[in-house]
Amino acid sequence: SSRGKERKSRKSIFGNNPGRLSPGESATLAKASGKGPFDVMRQTWEDPCCPYNSPASLSAIIRTPKCYHISSLNENAAKRLCRRYSQKLIQHTTCQLLRTYPAATRIDSSNPHPLIFWLHGIQLVALNYQTDDLPLQLNAAMFEANGGCGYVLKPPVLWDKNCSMYQQFCPLERDLDNKEPAIYSLTIVSGQNVCPSNSTGSPCIEIDVLGMPLDSCHFRTKPIHRNTLNPMWNEQFLFRVHFEDLVFLRFAVVENNSSAVTAQRIIPLKALKRGYRHVQLHNLHNEALEISSLFINSRRMEESPSGNTLPASMLFSMGERKAAVSYKVTIHGIPGPEPFTVFNVSGGTTAAQLLHQLLATTKGTESCAADYFLMEEKSFISKEKSECKKPPFQRVIGPEEGLVQLLNSWFPEEGYVGRIIFKTREENLNERNVFQEAKEDASISSEDDSFFVQVHDVSPEQPRTVIKAPRFSTAQDVIQQTLCKAKYSYSILSNPNPSDYVLLEEVTKEPANKKSSTSKPSQRILSDQECVFQAQSKWKGAGKFILKLKEQVQAARDDKRKGISFTSELRKLTKSSKQYRGFISPPLQVSPDSPQSKDERSACSLTFSDVME
Repeated sequence: SSRGKERKSRKSIFGNNPGRLSPGESATLAKASGKGPFDVMRQTWEDPCCPYNSPASLSAIIRTPKCYHISSLNENAAKRLCRRYSQKLIQHTTCQLLRTYPAATRIDSSNPHPLIFWLHGIQLVALNYQTDDLPLQLNAAMFEANGGCGYVLKPPVLWDKNCSMYQQFCPLERDLDNKEPAIYSLTIVSGQNVCPSNSTGSPCIEIDVLGMPLDSCHFRTKPIHRNTLNPMWNEQFLFRVHFEDLVFLRFAVVENNSSAVTAQRIIPLKALKRGYRHVQLHNLHNEALEISSLFINSRRMEESPSGNTLPASMLFSMGERKAAVSYKVTIHGIPGPEPFTVFNVSGGTTAAQLLHQLLATTKGTESCAADYFLMEEKSFISKEKSECKKPPFQRVIGPEEGLVQLLNSWFPEEGYVGRIIFKTREENLNERNVFQEAKEDASISSEDDSFFVQVHDVSPEQPRTVIKAPRFSTAQDVIQQTLCKAKYSYSILSNPNPSDYVLLEEVTKEPANKKSSTSKPSQRILSDQECVFQAQSKWKGAGKFILKLKEQVQAARDDKRKGISFTSELRKLTKSSKQYRGFISPPLQVSPDSPQSKDERSACSLTFSDVME
C-alpha cells in the first residue's frame, strides 16, 4: 500500500536508508503523487557545508543535524533504538542532544528506568516527578555528587576518541572477552535506627548493584530478629564490575515479616569512599533521615590480568585522565618530628619516583638515592589475647613497582595491616644482624629456660590445663597464664582478677614400707612471689598444683578452726563434770585394734556421764 511505502521510506536519525538519496548525490527526477503530470526537480546540496538555495526539509535536517537540534523520542522508541542500533545511537549522541520521555501508556505516572538510556549517551531523560519510585531516586543519585547542578559529564568511552573502546562499546553485551573486571568487597557491619517507624521489626539489608546487565547483581543479608535500633550483620559480599563509570549501589532496609522497604539510599560507585563509612539513609520520598545510617566497609581490589586479558578500567577510560587521579600514600620512618608523612601520588607513580620526591622534600637526607629504599611491612593482628604474636612480614619494594597497585593488594580482612617504611641500607643490615642474634638466642634459651606445669581444677569445662612457662615464673605468673588459656566459665568470668586466686600444692609422699597403707597427701599454699619451678623440683613423690580462690581457702581454714575449738570445749566440759560430781566412770573396754579416735572416746564418755546423771 502507499502507507507502507511511506513507512519504509522514512529517514533514520543514523543516516540514509538503502535506495534513498543522500546529501551530495546528483539530482534525479521524481514524480509527485497527487499532482499534475509534470516533473518536480528535487533540491539537494552539492556540498553539505555550503549554503543551500531552498529551505531544508525535515528529513534533511534529521540527516544533517546542527549542534542545537534536539531529537525527542518516546520511551518505547528509545528502547527499540538501544536494542537494535546500540553503537549507532552512542555515535549519534557524541555530538547531538537526544531527549526521551515516558510512554503515554503510563497512566499511573510511573517512570522508566533511566540507566539504560544513560548507558547509550542519551542526555535528557524526562521523568514524572510526582512519583517517588526507584527511577526518580536513581536520577537524584546521578546528580547528587556534584551538588545537584543538573549536569554530569558522560563517561569517556561515550565521547572521547582517545579511549580504547570508543565506538566499540555495547552496553547490552553479556560477554566481554579479554577484559578483566574490578572486584569490589562490601561488608555490611551494622545499622543504627534502620526502621524509624517500627522498633520491633526484623530488618535485613538488600544490596542492588545497578549498571549494565553484565555488572548488575543482587544480595541480601540475614534478618536480625526484633532489633531495629542497633542490628549487627557483619556480612561480606564480593561482586565484579566491568564498566565502573555508570554503576550505582542501592541499599534498602527491608522488614523481613512484611517485605516493606522502610529506608533506602542510592550511591554512585565512584562516589563510595574506601574503608569504614557511615551511610546516611533516606526515606521513600528521598528525604534524609538524621538518625538512621548503615556502617559499612568498602574496598576495591585491583584487577589481576592473566594471559591476554587487560583491566577493564584501562579500556573504558583515558590513560591521561586515569594518571591525573591523585592518591594519598603514608610513609613511615622519615627523619623528623612526625612519625609519618602523607604524599600525593598518581596512578602510575612508581617506588623510585616517590623515593626521589621524598628525598627532594625531606631535610636531613643525603642526595644519593642508592642509600635509601622503601620497605613493605605487614603486621599480623591476633584476634585473641592468648594467641602468640607473629613477627611482621617485611620485603623491599622494587624501584619500578607501582604504589597504587601495592596499596590495592593489601587485604585487611585476612588479619593484617600493611604500611610503607622509609629505610636506609645501614639500618637494614643492623636490624638483620640483631634479629638473627635474637632468633638464635631465643632458640637456645627456649629449650633450657622453660618448663611445663599442670594446673588442676581450672574450671568445670576444663578440669586441668598444661602451660609452658619460664623457669623464673612466680605463682601469680602461672595463674595469669592459666586464666588466659582456660575456657572461661561463669566462675572465672565473675572473678577474672589473677590476684583473687592462689596455687595450692598437693604432694603425696611415697610410703617407706610397701605393706603400709597409702600416706595422706600434704597440702600448702604457694605465696604469690614464690618460684613455681623450684617448688615443683622439690617433690619426692606425686604432686600437683590446684587453682583455688582465696575466699575458698579462707573459708576452709575457718571451718577447721571451728572444728578444733568445738572438740576442745567438749573435753573441758567432760573434765569439769567429772570433778564436780566426784564420780569416776569405769574405763571403757576398747580393743587396741579399734579405730576409734580420741575425740570419739571423749564423746562416748560424755554420753555415759549424762546417762549416769
